[in-house]
Amino acid sequence: MGVADVALACPDDSLPRRERGRLGCRSLSLYDWNTSLSAAFFESIHYLEVGLRNALDLAAFAHIGRAWLMPTQEVLTARSQRVVATALAHASGPEVPHGKIVAELPFGFWWSLLADEYNRRLWQPALRHAFDRPVRRRTLHSELDEVRRLRNRIAHHEPIHRRPLANDLARVLTLAERVSPHLGDHISQTTRVSDVLGQRP
Repeated sequence: MGVADVALACPDDSLPRRERGRLGCRSLSLYDWNTSLSAAFFESIHYLEVGLRNALDLAAFAHIGRAWLMPTQEVLTARSQRVVATALAHASGPEVPHGKIVAELPFGFWWSLLADEYNRRLWQPALRHAFDRPVRRRTLHSELDEVRRLRNRIAHHEPIHRRPLANDLARVLTLAERVSPHLGDHISQTTRVSDVLGQRP
């Protein structure tokens, strides 16, 4: 095996290590394609994540005010309060612009706001208004969990090529459409995922 093969390792992680070496990691082309596909997906998920967090923030802000993203905010669970406290520390303190705090919060925080524990705390009075039309909270939570898992695999440089990728793209587009038809259209027009899927070695 060459240096690149050893350093990068084969994304076909179902194969025994000895067999991966014998096949030369399918000449590294699968790894390159998986990397390109991950980058394409990350772009589309980026738009969804930013659109979702801005919509949820605006809805909560309208109901509670800027203080909704404070570690002492009682509407948040203890776990969420800790996440907000960490975000504030990274953003350099409570006097920073509100948008900076929003940007510091991880995708998992926004996903967690759609869980059952927030149904009466935030969903009913505020967050349901973040979406363009009526949606089912539990469906959103479940579908976003799949996107979250895909996003985490990409962020940790793990292979994604064994996933049902066409379904993953459809899920991203559907969720974006629920946030805003404009957001859905933008992702649909800019995504590179379909093109890269067609280039599989």
